[in-house]
Formats: sequence, structure tokens, C-alpha cells
Amino acid sequence: MQAKFLGRSFLFLVCSLILTSCATPTSNIKSDSETGFVSGDGTSVFLKNNERIFAPSFGKTEFLNNPVDLNNLKNKVVLVNVWGSWCSPCRKEAPELEELFLKFKNNNVVFVGINIRDSKVAANKFIENFNITYTNIYDRDGILLLGFKNSLPANAIPSTILIDKNGKVAARQLGPIDKSLIQGFIEELIEE
Repeated sequence: MQAKFLGRSFLFLVCSLILTSCATPTSNIKSDSETGFVSGDGTSVFLKNNERIFAPSFGKTEFLNNPVDLNNLKNKVVLVNVWGSWCSPCRKEAPELEELFLKFKNNNVVFVGINIRDSKVAANKFIENFNITYTNIYDRDGILLLGFKNSLPANAIPSTILIDKNGKVAARQLGPIDKSLIQGFIEELIEE
């Protein structure tokens, strides 16, 4: 009887430790009702020039097999949006991102979508359904996102990162975009 009680006590202790350790660094990020992904809380940050570090290079190909490398996009403002077809906030923001892309595409502004945790079929269907015309990269396991870990990590889906004309990470918004905020970030980076 005492052994059974000690076994249950030990199990309770282990479960308690696991549960409390899961609620620490990202407690300000809420979990969405979609299966197993973390949705951002809408927080944003815009870094001063002296706080920025270089963005990673991608060296990947887009869905149409054209090469995409951030190193080739110097002297342009780059918006990177992380999305998944299964993500309801991503579906909500897709038309707004396309609208912003069309507005700024003639101002040396480039948009790059990074699709993660998806099948290529589902991702392609998403691009078609929302008439997305800017470049998109398929990165099922999110490996490209690791390159942002020392600057402004894209640790929620969706996440939007802005890179300045010098190739440095300048801003980020976690969660679905606030269109006017992102437009303001883009305009500020164009003026720099």
C-alpha cells in the first residue's frame, strides 16, 4: 500500500514539474485552437540602427524553383512572413499582405513568405486561393527560421519580420499583422 502511494506521489511530482516548466518563457504567447501551434499576441518591435544585426541568407528556392537569397536583396526592404495553410490567422492576414505587396512592390520592397509545417500541396493551394503573387519558400521544418534566433526570432505563427536595406533585421510582429503598423514600418525603412 505504501509503495503504491509513493509511486503515485512520484508521478504527481514529475507531472507537476513538467507542467510548470512548460509555462515559462513564452507565457505571453497564447496557444491557438489549431492543433499544436503557437499564435503570437500581436506584439511588435522596431529596432534602432545600432541594435540591428544581419539577417541570415536563405539559399533556398521558391515554389516555382527560382533561387531566393537575402544576400542578393541588399538596397531593398524585405518583408518575411512565416505562415502555414492550417493557420487561421494566416488565412486572415493573407489578403492584407498581398495588398501591401502590390502597394510597395515598385518601391524596392520585396516580400518573401516562408511556409512551414505543411505539405507542398496544401501550401500551393493556399497561395492559389489567396492569389498571392509574391515569392514563397517551402521550409517544412522551419530550419530557415533558426537564422533569426539571435535577432528577432519568428517564434509564433504567423510572424512577420522586416529587414532593412543593409540586410539587417529591423522589425518584427508576432501574430497576424496590423496592416497600418506594418505599412508604417515599411515606409520608415524606405526612408532610411
